[in-house]
This record gives sequence, structure tokens and C-alpha cells, in this order.
Amino acid sequence: MPSADHSAKTNSRRTKSQDGYQLYYEKNFSKTKKPVLFFLHGLGGDLDAWRFIRDQLTQKGVPSIALDLRGHGYSDHPRKFAGYAMDNFVEDVAVIMEKEKLKKIILVGHCYGAITALHFALKHPEKLKKLIVISGSYAGPPYLIGKILKALAAGAANLGAWLSPKPYRPQHSDYPVGKFHADYEWIGLMRTITHNSLRSYALISKEIIKLNLEPRLAQIKTPTLVIVGGKDSIFPAAISRKIHEKIVGSKFKIIPEGNHVVVLNNSDKVADLIYKFLK
Repeated sequence: MPSADHSAKTNSRRTKSQDGYQLYYEKNFSKTKKPVLFFLHGLGGDLDAWRFIRDQLTQKGVPSIALDLRGHGYSDHPRKFAGYAMDNFVEDVAVIMEKEKLKKIILVGHCYGAITALHFALKHPEKLKKLIVISGSYAGPPYLIGKILKALAAGAANLGAWLSPKPYRPQHSDYPVGKFHADYEWIGLMRTITHNSLRSYALISKEIIKLNLEPRLAQIKTPTLVIVGGKDSIFPAAISRKIHEKIVGSKFKIIPEGNHVVVLNNSDKVADLIYKFLK
């Protein structure tokens, strides 16, 4: 894993979403004619989850933007349920593109960020040069089989959202150099929920529960790279392989030893795969 030098963190920005919330993002360029990578982190994370990858790509002259998804980090944490509808996450990207005067981007998403990226590719294909999907999914968790289980899970998510207090202190998580991040870390999860609020975690989980993109994946014509860890227990590799099979002409790369958190545990390999895909 690379050093802790945070060279990619050069410019912090805020802008307002289409529905009135503050969005926080960071960029590593002022003006550029090169294609810009736009990074979307996963559920419970924040833009610093990309710092090792962005630092490596910055050293190679790659311009990039990383966003704190709404409900995470320093972006606003909506209290209204409607604030977490998928279309709002999609339009947050479009709003920042307009703010930065970017006609096309290379969109990179991990976990829920990858799910958002797939939705963006379907709604705004004209705004994409390339698409990179890391540890993503086209459907809800494989263990939620059947309408009854999904309805119960969605109900639990609604209850958690109603009971949720406001975020204690919005912040970025600490991603120590050399730490191995397991797919399930319960202490880390509780810390994440405390700072991001149970409401954001619950309502985004509800969006994942009802996810059903498989019938639409073939509509994506954007050049696409799909990356997954061979030991991913949250969205197993078979899901990413299906995404690859449905998106005609896409490329598929598996990191055999990687789990769901390949963007941190295998940042060197992921950065290399991204850089090669840019050429």
C-alpha cells in the first residue's frame, strides 16, 4: 500500500444539490483538457476511501474529483426520506459536472457508488466517456430472497430511519496505512452510523434492497470496466461477472485475493487497472 501522503487532497469545494442540500467534494486540478475521473465511494464511507488510489493516479497526472455522497462525510445528511432516493444521488453528480464545466467524465464507483454509477450511465450516457464499476451490484443482497423478506427488510430500514437521531459529528473516517479492512467490521459500522446517522444508512440500504437493474444493464453502451475481489462476501464476484456479461464489450478484472474493500486493501492493483483502462 502507498504512503499516507495525501497529495490528491488539494481543493475542497461545496455546491448545492438540485433539492437544496450542500454537497462536499474535492478535486486535484484547476483547469485540464484531460478526461476527469469522478469517484463515488460506498455505503458508510466517504471520499477519503479513494485517497490511496487518487494519490497514485495524481502522481501520473490524472485529474480527478471525489464526492462525499449525501448522508456521508461533510455533505449534508438529509432528514427527509425523499432525500435518499436514487435519482438524487445521480443528479448530485450531474450538478457537480455543471459546476465544474465538465461535459464528460470517467465515472468510478465502489459498492453503493458503483450502483449509483450504473444508474447514472443509464440516465446520462451522453455525460460519460467511460464507466468503472468496482464491487457493485444490479440487485439487492442475495440472501434477501422473495418479496416477504424484502418487505420485512425495507420495513426495518424505515423503522431505523424514523428512530435515528441526527448525526453526532459529520466527519471523514480514518483509513490507516497498512490496515486490512474486513467485509464486516461491527465496531467500525457503529462508528460510521454514529457519524453519518442511522437514517442515511437505513434509507440507502432500503434503496439497495429494492434494486433490480439486471433487465436494463444491456442498455449501457459506455465503455465499461468491472472490477471485483474474488473473496467479496457482500456482493460476490458472480454478481460483477453478470454485470460484465450484460454490458456488451465491457472488460472484467478479478483480484483473486481481494474482498469487498479492494479500493483500500488492494489499492495498488485497482489504481493500475484504472490507469490501464484510461489509455
